Amino acid sequence: MVSEKINVTLLVDELSAPGFMPEFGLALLLETDGRKILFDTGAGEALLPNLRTAGIAPETISEVILSHGHYDHTGGLAALAPQCVWCAPGVELPHFSRHADGSVHDISMPEKSLSVLKKSKITYVENFTEIMPGLWLTGPIPRLSDEDCGGDFYREKECISVDIIPEEQALLTAGGTLISGCCHAGIINTLEFCRKVRPEITIHTVIGGLHLRRASEKRLQETAVFLRNYGIKHLSLFHCTGANAVTALQKALPDCRIDTPLPGEKQQSEI
Repeated sequence: MVSEKINVTLLVDELSAPGFMPEFGLALLLETDGRKILFDTGAGEALLPNLRTAGIAPETISEVILSHGHYDHTGGLAALAPQCVWCAPGVELPHFSRHADGSVHDISMPEKSLSVLKKSKITYVENFTEIMPGLWLTGPIPRLSDEDCGGDFYREKECISVDIIPEEQALLTAGGTLISGCCHAGIINTLEFCRKVRPEITIHTVIGGLHLRRASEKRLQETAVFLRNYGIKHLSLFHCTGANAVTALQKALPDCRIDTPLPGEKQQSEI
């Protein structure tokens, strides 16, 4: 019988906690029905030490979900040997970011992670897909609102083709929890897509990054109004959300529980 609960443990994040290495990146451990699934893998340096601190043997992780192809979510894959990797088409393609000073940075999946990916059984998620009873991956999320993707991203170092990170996906539980990596598609687009495809699921909790750290006041206000009207009761935010965004959402949504967990902290959600 499949478990009705899923445990979500933050393993890699910028924030530090006793025994855990901080890193600009994200990795979440999902545990349900005896399965250990890693949702993103961090940038690469912190995953193994933090797994050890959490008492998790790397070889017990047989499945990996990649929310998108940026290095800070895929770098740790190089240290694993998963039997299956769930990702959307295009996760292997190049990604570049142009910073405010004009410098351009390669933020693609590292070569060592690409090598592991190619040796694994890759399950490409092209549409809303149930990966086990009560758990769905969204696959690529339609961009229907005017939310930007959270940065100045391109497909090549010459910054010619704008990159909206179209391969990004999120995870939805039947119990109403949405798990996001960076939410480059925008939380409004993501929640609306889930509501359209699975209208019977009432989403009340969002766990993950929302990539709002550079968001304008207008964007933050629109996001807060949407979340209030949608009925979100709990936001568990980290990684790329931004302290400014967390503060703004806390002020705008006094009836919503908003927290910023530290690495090692575990949450339990319904499936």
